[in-house]
Amino acid sequence: MKSLCVVVPKKKAEPIRLRLASKGILRRGLQIRADAKNVYLPVSQRLDVGYPIETRDFEEIEDQIKDFRVLVDMPDELRRYLPSSFDVLGSIAIVKIADEALPFAGEIGQAIIGAQKSVRTVCMDAGVVDEFRTRRVKVVAGDKSTETTHREYGLMFKLDVAKVFFSPRLATERVIVAEQVAAGEVVIDMFAGVGPFSILIAKTRTPKMVYAIDSNPDAVRYLEENIKLNKASGLRSVHGDAREEIAKLGQADRIIMNLPHSAYDFLPEAIRALRPGGVIHFYEIMEEPDIEKRIDDMRSVAVREGRAIKPLARRKVKSYSPSLNFYGFDLSFL
Repeated sequence: MKSLCVVVPKKKAEPIRLRLASKGILRRGLQIRADAKNVYLPVSQRLDVGYPIETRDFEEIEDQIKDFRVLVDMPDELRRYLPSSFDVLGSIAIVKIADEALPFAGEIGQAIIGAQKSVRTVCMDAGVVDEFRTRRVKVVAGDKSTETTHREYGLMFKLDVAKVFFSPRLATERVIVAEQVAAGEVVIDMFAGVGPFSILIAKTRTPKMVYAIDSNPDAVRYLEENIKLNKASGLRSVHGDAREEIAKLGQADRIIMNLPHSAYDFLPEAIRALRPGGVIHFYEIMEEPDIEKRIDDMRSVAVREGRAIKPLARRKVKSYSPSLNFYGFDLSFL
């Protein structure tokens, strides 16, 4: 059938696809088209995103069940405990299941596989544990392997969800940060994991060097695999404690601190490693009323290090719980 579409060069397609989807105008019932040069994203209305809009023919996608919950066989009085969402990493779905629904974990997993054609394994998420920020997961349906390859913005990230932490919900945030990186910058990713921030920056920008630090040996092993998978240059993996390793790397123009439960504890070391006027992308999980106090706390840390802080931007990246949110801060230290 015919539809309006946005014509985007292949290298720019994924960020635009996400933007159109977030605005609710990407037509999910139509198959996205591509040729050697461009990707054609079908839309329900015109929106200026900086690329041409045309009318083209698209194939309709066969209907499939979108809500896995209709497939779960369980007593009606317990259905309110069914999870409303889950994360998908490659071929693996990760879902949190309430205690009341635990006896039906297998049925929930099978229903997710039935509703999501790309999913072959469903893992129950019991929370982030240990010093390496890994998930405690249990396979409840499908294949037993917890290793997969996740695709994001045309990049590939090989990982094991039981050994490393990766959040697909930060995909847009990673683009926001990457787009701020100027040519010739030195970037330090203090808690790099398998490399989603670092590799995106190395592949889409022209930094002088990206240093990707992590203390988890499994994360560094996958990081190094992913550097090769994506043919990323100008990127060096560093295994060790961020406090110790960052002091060995010289001054950076930009530092990423994605360790939302304890990044604040590493802030003095980050400030010392940042050139005057450089930027820190800082992440923390907190309640909204605590934001100004945290900024005051960071200002005090900066003063103790002989620096001044200039807040540039603040974003609510995602919800974490009914009262807590995951916030991102762009901060310049003068």
